[in-house]
Amino acid sequence: MRNEQIMNIELVKMHIENFKGIKELDISFGKNTKIYGQNATGKTSIVDAYNWCLFDKNSIGEAKFQIRPLDANNNQINHVEIKVSVTLRIDGREITFKKVQKQNWVKKRGSLSETLQGNVNSFEIDEVPKKEKDYKEYIKNIINEDLFKLITNPQAFVGKKWQEQREELMKLAPDIDNEDVIATNPKLLSELSLALSLHNPEDLQAKAKKALSEYKKQQAEIPARIDEVRKSMTDIDVAELELQRNGLKEQIAEIEKSEEDMTAQYEKYQKDADDLMDLKFKLSDMERKANEDNNTSKRKYEEQIADFDADISSSNRRIDALKQNIIDAGGTISAYEKKREELLADWKEENAKTYVDNLVFDENSAICPMCGQSYPEDRIEQIKADFEQKKADVKAKWEKDHKDTLDRIVADGNRYKDLIENLKSKIDDAEAQLSAEQNKLQRMELEKEGLTDLLEALPDKVDISDSEAYKELASQIAEKEKILNIANSGAEMRQQLRIKKNGLKEELFEVEKQITSADNSAKEERIEELQQEMNDIADKVNEQEKMIYLLEEFTKAKMTMISKSVNEKFKIVNWKLFDKQVNGAIVECCECTVNGVPFSALNTGHRIVAGLDIISTLSEMYGVIAPIFIDNAEAINEFNIPKIEAQTILLSVSHDKQIEVRVENE
Repeated sequence: MRNEQIMNIELVKMHIENFKGIKELDISFGKNTKIYGQNATGKTSIVDAYNWCLFDKNSIGEAKFQIRPLDANNNQINHVEIKVSVTLRIDGREITFKKVQKQNWVKKRGSLSETLQGNVNSFEIDEVPKKEKDYKEYIKNIINEDLFKLITNPQAFVGKKWQEQREELMKLAPDIDNEDVIATNPKLLSELSLALSLHNPEDLQAKAKKALSEYKKQQAEIPARIDEVRKSMTDIDVAELELQRNGLKEQIAEIEKSEEDMTAQYEKYQKDADDLMDLKFKLSDMERKANEDNNTSKRKYEEQIADFDADISSSNRRIDALKQNIIDAGGTISAYEKKREELLADWKEENAKTYVDNLVFDENSAICPMCGQSYPEDRIEQIKADFEQKKADVKAKWEKDHKDTLDRIVADGNRYKDLIENLKSKIDDAEAQLSAEQNKLQRMELEKEGLTDLLEALPDKVDISDSEAYKELASQIAEKEKILNIANSGAEMRQQLRIKKNGLKEELFEVEKQITSADNSAKEERIEELQQEMNDIADKVNEQEKMIYLLEEFTKAKMTMISKSVNEKFKIVNWKLFDKQVNGAIVECCECTVNGVPFSALNTGHRIVAGLDIISTLSEMYGVIAPIFIDNAEAINEFNIPKIEAQTILLSVSHDKQIEVRVENE
């Protein structure tokens, strides 16, 4: 069963800093590495650090556990970095995984002290920084975490639920053909060959058990049914009952003849009643049509009045809007005229202004400020000429600004004038529209009044009783009602006859029932049928019981083959995969034993040896060999430990106060 493509993972070395109780530790590992120390010296911490670095969990699979070192008072030591690096050799290539945890201390605004805000982890692979996601994905691509635990911890597999253990072990068993199972006992099991070619054993057994239950239920019911038929067998004078039956039949025949004689009378009465109903329908239809015409005229006037109401409402809104527009335009004109008056006052004020020359030549400007002597004459002349030019420029600017101001005021006044004239034109248009709309409104109100008068003149209900057609129909109806009042439909007599006939039929039914019950031959035949049915069911019960027995034997044979196939893969342990219950049923189970002793009853040393045997098989099955950590290794020795290909790290309790590492490469 050896996998030629097996992956070999070895632990080369580890570096640990400030992890739990380990301040700093470097370990180099060989083929077989033994780690000694007293309890609480840190042996388990080495395994925890190893798993924490690779999978962020401790050796027992816990994601939340204390990794920060503690002081003498059992308080965690802050402001130190936790570092773990693991170097693995995977198929000859060394890869170093490193994980560092730092505390995140934050000094909040206004506070003098720092506050711990959790931890921050960083990751490296071969000294290359990695994101946590990429780091975990890299490890996952090498080996699955769950599988890693199974092949590195001797207690991991047996620590799983028995259903999970069994599921893994069944992967070791080859597919077993039904015919192979039958071949183990063909004399007994060959009858199942055809059935198993169509259905699986589980479905066949479920089907057989269901059928057996139903057949046994039927089997238990039949004796009571036979007894019930026997109790119903009676001794009655059939001749007297037959005389009663014939007499009742004659009376029923006479009543049916009387019913036929009255049918013609009933049909004549019914025709007259139908004719009366038709006449009343015609009269009602005449009244309905007259009122429909009246209602049509009403709806026509009402719709026209509603249209006028809508138009009048719209016209009133337009009139109100025009009036408001005229008022608003008048107000705006007043505001614009007031603005023109203000502009005229501004123009008069600006026009009255004259230029005032306030610039006077400063004689000191002709004296040098450095030496205090007058400038040369030509320089002085230039200074005076510059001064005069400045005066001329100032005056020219004032005159331009003065003219621009007057022009702007005039332009604004003309703009407001144009706006006022435009608004007056709009007022004239609005007043013309207002007059036209008011005239239109007056015409619509007059037309509405005329329609209202026409509507009110129409009656709520039309009276057509004076018409000749109405009088003719009313006369015909009165004549038909007179005829029907005198005639008799025969309904009462027919009802009495039906009642009497039904009573006679009930008597006849009871007599015939007694005659039938007095015939015991049918009941005797029924008893024979039930007895035969009971025999047939007994045969079916036997068939289903035999099928269940054969399927149980088939299951036992198959389970034996599976158990043998699985256990052949192990050297030390043996697996109980099936259990027989008191009722004979075979149920699934999974129990590990060594020399017949259940795993739970083994001592520590034998449990470790059993776990190593399991790991050896699983490693071959999955094609992976990985370092095995053996805790409590003092319980085993070189004589009872099985020979395995994987690297082993044995953790043993000793008298050493400090951790001692011994490496064996052979």
